This record gives sequence, C-alpha cells and structure tokens, in this order.
Amino acid sequence: MKTSQYFLWGFVLNVLIVNPCLAVLKTQALAVEDPSVRIHQLPFSELVESRSISLVGSESVAYVNFGSRLDEVVSNVSLVLDFIPSPALLSLVSHIKVFLNDELMGVIPIEEGEQGKRVNTRLPFEPRFVSDFNQIRFEFIGHLHPTCTNPNDPSIWAEISSSSTLHIQTQKSILRSDLSLFPAPFFDKRDFSALSLPIVVGEAFDLETIRVAGILASYFGVLANWRAIDFPLSINALPQQHAIVLMTNKNKPDFLKDFPDTKEPIVQVITHPFNPYVKLLLVIGKDSNDLAQAAKGLVLGQQLLTGPMVVIDKVKQIEKRRPYDAPKWLNTDRRIAFSELVKNQLDLQVEGRNPPPVHINFRLPADLFTWQSRGIPLTLNYHYSPPIEDDSGSRLNLLINNQFIEAFNLTSQGEGSDQQRIRVPLIEDLLTQFDRIRIPAFKVGSNNRIDFKFSFASLTGGKCQSMQPSKHFAVVDANSTIDFSGFPHYIQMPNLRAFANSGYPFTRLADLSETVVLLPTQKSTAVLQTFINLMGYMGQYTGYSSIHVDLKQTWTEKELRDKDILSIGVIPQLQQRLIATDEANLVLKASRRLLKLPFKNVQQADHQWRHADDEQTPIDLVSVKAMGNFAAMTGSQSPFNSQRSVVSIVGNTSADFQLVTDGLNDKGKTPYMYGSVVLFKDTEVASYDVGEEYFLGELPIWTLVLYHFSHYPILLASLAVLLVLMVTIVLWRVLKIVNKRRLEIKEADK
Repeated sequence: MKTSQYFLWGFVLNVLIVNPCLAVLKTQALAVEDPSVRIHQLPFSELVESRSISLVGSESVAYVNFGSRLDEVVSNVSLVLDFIPSPALLSLVSHIKVFLNDELMGVIPIEEGEQGKRVNTRLPFEPRFVSDFNQIRFEFIGHLHPTCTNPNDPSIWAEISSSSTLHIQTQKSILRSDLSLFPAPFFDKRDFSALSLPIVVGEAFDLETIRVAGILASYFGVLANWRAIDFPLSINALPQQHAIVLMTNKNKPDFLKDFPDTKEPIVQVITHPFNPYVKLLLVIGKDSNDLAQAAKGLVLGQQLLTGPMVVIDKVKQIEKRRPYDAPKWLNTDRRIAFSELVKNQLDLQVEGRNPPPVHINFRLPADLFTWQSRGIPLTLNYHYSPPIEDDSGSRLNLLINNQFIEAFNLTSQGEGSDQQRIRVPLIEDLLTQFDRIRIPAFKVGSNNRIDFKFSFASLTGGKCQSMQPSKHFAVVDANSTIDFSGFPHYIQMPNLRAFANSGYPFTRLADLSETVVLLPTQKSTAVLQTFINLMGYMGQYTGYSSIHVDLKQTWTEKELRDKDILSIGVIPQLQQRLIATDEANLVLKASRRLLKLPFKNVQQADHQWRHADDEQTPIDLVSVKAMGNFAAMTGSQSPFNSQRSVVSIVGNTSADFQLVTDGLNDKGKTPYMYGSVVLFKDTEVASYDVGEEYFLGELPIWTLVLYHFSHYPILLASLAVLLVLMVTIVLWRVLKIVNKRRLEIKEADK
C-alpha cells in the first residue's frame, strides 16, 4: 500500500511541479538561444565623449543619446546607473530625475549614508516610449540645508560614471525587400555602434570588381560618419549578417550561381537564403563595367530608389569636382554661417542653469596655410535668459578644440551687443564694425570643434533664498559666421598626419579623380581588404564617394605622372624607383626591415613641423630580420612628378595590414602619426621625420620668401640689413645726382 501511495504522489509531483518547471526552463533556454532576440549592453563610454558626466549645481542637466534599429523592436530597456553624489548633499530631498524622450522614467533619491560613495542602481524604462532616436535626460536636484538654498554652491554635485550601462533587449523584425528603406538595414543611422558590412565577390573576380567594392565602401564610410568601420571581403562565402554581393554574369558566388543573367546594371535587395531576418544587397552587371555603373547609380541616386529592384539606365558626371570642395570640408572661399554647420538650428539652443555646451563641428583642408595669420574672424551673436544683475557672474565661455579662448559676461540685456568689440587678447583690429573674435589657431586637416559654454549664476537674497529665473535658455544665433577665406593652400611634405586625419593629398579632390592605387600583381586578400577599408576612410574624410579612384596592378610612368599614388603591399617596381631616387626611407621585404633613422625624433602628439636642417636628416641605417606582426606607412615625393606624392602601406601578412586599419580606426592613435614613416606594432605606433622635404601649393612671393627664411633668423636679419644698405646707397646716389643737376641749373640761371 505504501509503495502505491509513493508512486501516486511521485506521479502527481512529476505532472504538477517537475514537468512545468522543466518546460519553463526549456522555454527560457530557447528564448536565450533564439537568434531573433538580442541583448545589447551600451556603456556610457560608447555613448558620450567625456569619460564621465558631471552634474554641477542644482537643476543641472545632462543628456545621453542612443538609437533603435529599423529591423529591431525594443522589448525591454533598463538603465544601470553608476554615480557618486557629493558628500555634502542632504538625503531624500536631493535626487536625480531620469527622463526618456521627455517622459519621466523614475527618480533616484540620495539615501542617507550614500553621500560621497559609489552608488549603483538599476532603473527600468517603459519600452513603449522608445523611438528611432532616443534621449535620456538627467536632471539633478541638490540641497545642502533644509532652509538655506544656494543652487550654485560648489558642494552640490554628482558624477555619473562612464561605466553606467544601458541594457536593451530587442526582437528582430522581418523587413520587406524594398530599396526605399535604403541604406537601411545595411547601414542604419539609428545604430550608434561600429559599422561592419561584409562585401561578397565570386572567386573569378577581377580588379574592376574590387574597385567597385571600394566605391561602395567609401559610400558607406560617408554614411558611417564618426563610427568605426570595417568592410570584410568575403570570397565565395555567405555571411550570416546583412551584406553586399557583387555579381557579373561570369562571376557569381556559389550560393547564387543559379541567379539569372542580366543585360543591364541592376541593384536589388533579396532575403538571405537561410535567415529571414537578414538582407542581401545585390549589385549586378553583365560585366565589370556594368557593375561599376550599377554601383555609381546606387551611391549617387539613393533618393530615386524604390521597390525591390532598380535598373540603372545612365550615370553621367555633369561637372567635374573642384579642389577642396569635399562636402565635409568647410568652404574657404567665403564667410560661412553657423546655420550651414549644424543639421538642425535647435542644436544651437540649450537650457538649464549649467547647460551642456553648444557644439559647432567642421573639418578644414589639410594644406590650409595659416602661418603668422592674425587669426580667424568669427562674428558672434547670441541670446539668453537675462540675469537679474549685470555683474551676477553669469558667463559665456568660448573654447576651441577644448582650449579656453575667452569668457564673455552675460548682462541683463539678454543678448550679445553688436557695439561691443570682442577679441582674443593680443589681437587688435580697429577696422571691424561688429562683434568679431580673432581665433588664434585651428587644427588644419582635422575635425575642429567650437564650444559655447553658458553658465548662469544665482543671486542670494534674504534668508539665503536665491533670486533667479525659473528656467534658463541660451541660443547662439544661426547668422553668426566664421571666415576662412583668403588663406592660401601650401603644405610641407611628407606629412602622414595629413593623410591619417584627412586622407590628404588624395582627398584634395573628393572623388579621388587624381588618385591611383597600386596593388601587387599577386591577389592577396589582405591587400584587397586594406584597399576597401581605406576607401571607407576616404568617404569618412570627405563626405563623398570615391567614384573616380583608379586601381592598377600594372602601370607605366606616363600613367602615374599626373597622379598621387597610394601603394598597398610591397610593389618591387615602385620601391626600386623610390630607392633609385633616394626617396625610400623604409624597405620591407619578407622578414627583412630596413629603416633610416633621423638625427632627432620627437614623439609627441602636437608635433606639427620640423626644421629642414634637423629632424629630417638621416644619420643611422638599421636593418633587421624579425618575426611578429609589423606594418608601416611611408610618405615621399613622387619619383614621376615633383608636385605629386606617394603614400605606401606595407606589410607581409593579414595581421600586419590589420594593424594599419585598426590604427587608422583608433582616434587615440591617429594624433601620434606624423612625418614620413609610421610603424605599427601590436599595441603602439611610432612616427619618424626623415628624408627629403618638399612643398605642395602656392604662396605669394613675399610670404614664400619670409616663410622659408624664417628658419634662419640670422640670415634673414643679415639680408634685411644688406637690403637696407643697398636701398640707402641707391637713394644716396640718386639724391646726389638730383642735387648736382639742381646746382647746375642754378649756375646756368646766373
């Protein structure tokens, strides 16, 4: 009887308890393994520029932005906030309000005992408030005393750590195959993470197919903007993610070998053969020339694309690109209004007592000549919520590339006065009629940023109560201007900083129409991969696709005479020519490495130029045989034209070339690339100034003489003295002759 009872109870427990639990665990396991479900962990270090977020003063505000992809639906969002509150804060009445897209998600109070300590808390968000582009707003309320309130007391602060993390769970959605969604899902501007987009070719690809891959990479580089990029080259292999497939009638990857032939250039979107959530972008032509036309039609005519497939009838360049007209580069032919430098004029407006800065970003041509300039004129107009008193301590701080320039007092007028002459100290310009600031220095060839930082002070009245507006607003007028016109283009070369930061000299023409890329005759996947990624970087630098880049494996001197040369891999014919003209500062072949070392080498990020008689002079020659990952980037004058340049990227293995692409992707390493040779090792880069210098561009004759003699001040002073003596002697002789004639005339009159 007991045995049967035990059996009966065991059966009941198994049916009612064990099986449901196993079912739940199995369901959870399936949910975790479901490829359509993704868990994103976005640390603030990837979402904000600064290492941490400072909230200083009560009612201070900070923002964190993130996006939601078109092909994903957000099902769960939570914020893990890691912060340290000031030890002086009063508990409970001090707190942080957290908003998502202007909806209050929750309040994080400062509990007793948490002051001055690291606090880690999780705050769930309502996923229904998530949109394509999202903004988290932190509003900090701080108190030090129950009755005495001074919101600007320096003891009121909280610091949000960059280790704070946004946890997002998404569900993949099936998109329709429609080019009206393009460039999504291959690039989604809502996704702030790095872009990795495979490009697939068949095994019978030719050089023109690789050039087309470079054109498409440059286009997606334009779209990626500030994001890190990578375009893995996949030969006859099907990726498990969104990808681009290049096909001609005679060269199709095996997984599409039954795809029908075409008689015209086509762009088409299809669903992945084995994954309904993944799309493939097919760029198709009957041959390589048609393939190039399809790619150009895609990158230039994105606005015209609809439906699952389009035929590219015609692509024609109506007018050639002009030098320095890259869309990302600031126009140096005229004065530029701030409205042209921001996507939305609302970006020029901020709010709060200690609001975030107004950012103005732009890129300058690498060869803009600013030597001994008086600065850059900036006409500035701004408006703000006026403080109660003129001397309240409210300020507008001007910073350029994180360097403080000047502070302006915010008065009760509520606007910047057109009659007040604002200038950086030591600069005098009595001819200006408006507010003008002469900006002393910018980083040419790099991204530049102007920050306008408003800060509002409060006045303390009786019983420690502050007097202030309920909310502060400030705006930099869109009609404020900056003017880089009048500067010539002239640069000392070789200059690998200009290449690493802006692709110069190749990007002088945004479509790379005066650039030829040389590859070794052997087909190396690593070399081809490097070329494709470099074209992606060129698109990031210019904001335009490299549709006219020329790609060669065999060449003649005539073909290279009027071209800037980008060499990838070891090309013996070119290297022999550089050695013959003494232009090769580094030779890399197999495990042999030969490097000329300069007289002096300065390893510092702000290294801008060198003296002709100093750092460039090679005094040592080192030759070694070594194993391990090693790559190099060298710059020199073209052996075929004194006004053209050669940049060579050399390595032996895929890992070597990956060091170069990773280094150019790493914004922390590019400032340390300069001179004529950059060496890449596993964790570091080393730069050297060595070899003959040359100059590109034109200067007015007097400026040219002064610039080149400025390195020799004693000689310049001697020449000046000699010139004065010569002029004095000539004038003395002329005056002597004039005086003699005058005396002769007087004697004749007598």
